[in-house]
Amino acid sequence: MRSTLASIPALALLALALSPATVAGQDQNQDANADVPAGADVITQEPDLFDRDALAYNAELLDELLTRSTEQTAREQKFAGAAGITGGMIMLGLSAWRLIEDEPPSQHSRGLGVMFMTLGMANLTTGIYAVTRIPHEKRRLERWEEARKEGITAVELAHFEGELQAARELREGERLLVRWGGLTNALAGVLVIAFTPIPNSGARADRAAGYVSGGLFIFVGLGTFAASFRNTPSEKAWSDYNSRKMPMPRHEFSWRLAPSVSRKGAGLSFGGRF
Repeated sequence: MRSTLASIPALALLALALSPATVAGQDQNQDANADVPAGADVITQEPDLFDRDALAYNAELLDELLTRSTEQTAREQKFAGAAGITGGMIMLGLSAWRLIEDEPPSQHSRGLGVMFMTLGMANLTTGIYAVTRIPHEKRRLERWEEARKEGITAVELAHFEGELQAARELREGERLLVRWGGLTNALAGVLVIAFTPIPNSGARADRAAGYVSGGLFIFVGLGTFAASFRNTPSEKAWSDYNSRKMPMPRHEFSWRLAPSVSRKGAGLSFGGRF
């Protein structure tokens, strides 16, 4: 009983000591609330989700660009294949007309036939290849869609970014090849026109055919040369992705050594930052 009575004054003193702190804390809260105008927005600090937001945004952007570049590449491939096969068949027909004659008027006519056959076979082979091959963009899109089902990580996103950059460099090299091919056709047309009037024994119809075919070679060659300066869908996709993507934060690692002293002795402490 005495111990209980003795604890009552101690509890009373403790309550008196805590009551001013509580009142002071309430007053401070009331003063802080008084400074905030009514209806003001209260901003709460949220965890930083920049990594995930950038990853999700870049993944959606890459999905859009990969799909678009694949569709555009397929359309251009069909057009290029049809143009190559058509041009090759026309040149082979001209070659047959020049070579299968019973009595060709001159060696000039045979030379034109050989040139038509060479260029015709090259264009025909290129056209068949363009129609039958499976473009890299289609296989890349299939792997991308498969990866997205499981959820894209930052490492996988970087992998497909590298593929898009590699496709851009590959298509740029192909454009250079098409450019030189166009110049070759244009040069062939110039040679045809230049050598057409040389044989004096050539018939008027043969000369007209030489001028017309040479002009067609020049027209097609220069058209191909001009079209080769147009960026391919993969090149456009890479440029668009670089201009619109959200920068990903970089994770760096640094470390330092610092002296450490205690009552028991001295040493070195190691610290790192990720």
